[in-house]
Amino acid sequence: MKAFAISCLAAVASLVACRLPSADAPAGTYIQPKGRTADYRGLVNAAQVDHLGKATFPRLTREEWRLLRRVNSAVNRDIRYLSDRANYGVFDRPVTEPPVRHPLVAGMRPARYGDCEDYALTKKHRLEQSGFSASRTFVALADVPQDGGRTRHSVLAVPEGNEWWVLNNWGNGIERASSLERWWEWVFIRPRYDSYLLAMQTRRIAEENTEAARAPGAGAPAKR
Repeated sequence: MKAFAISCLAAVASLVACRLPSADAPAGTYIQPKGRTADYRGLVNAAQVDHLGKATFPRLTREEWRLLRRVNSAVNRDIRYLSDRANYGVFDRPVTEPPVRHPLVAGMRPARYGDCEDYALTKKHRLEQSGFSASRTFVALADVPQDGGRTRHSVLAVPEGNEWWVLNNWGNGIERASSLERWWEWVFIRPRYDSYLLAMQTRRIAEENTEAARAPGAGAPAKR
């Protein structure tokens, strides 16, 4: 019962945190980058990385938050997860808005199947169709825990100030990237994310040193 209460409190705290804007996010209107609109669609490329290093990403409005939640939930509902190998017989095939089809796996009914990358690309596309610029969203990668090991995972990330909001296909909640750092190893977008990675690695080293100092048999270093 106690463990359940603690988990409930943690969930409530997480929900409250998700509603708070990034502390350093300025209020104002997002400024669209110059250049070809098509450069900001699809997977991360040089134009997106260049824009990311120069742009200011303002505080998300209430209307924008409603749109992010609506699109995230709709895509998670519309697509059924299936690896590209099981679906197409290839290692990787990025697809935006997967069509209804028979996958290669025998016995599966026709449906809109896709892997995590396809979820992210489809969310990016639908947000743009709803007026949220594609230059404000990025398909991000992370190494995440799976079956005792780690696997590469794609999500759609939306920057607000120097924080990132993560739209994941595992659930309809939208989480801060910084809240996932204990479990996720971000293979993220540079240069803006470098300072975050450095802070994460520094804190992890400090935590490991603290745990080592508390380990049985650990004592003060020998005097010379």
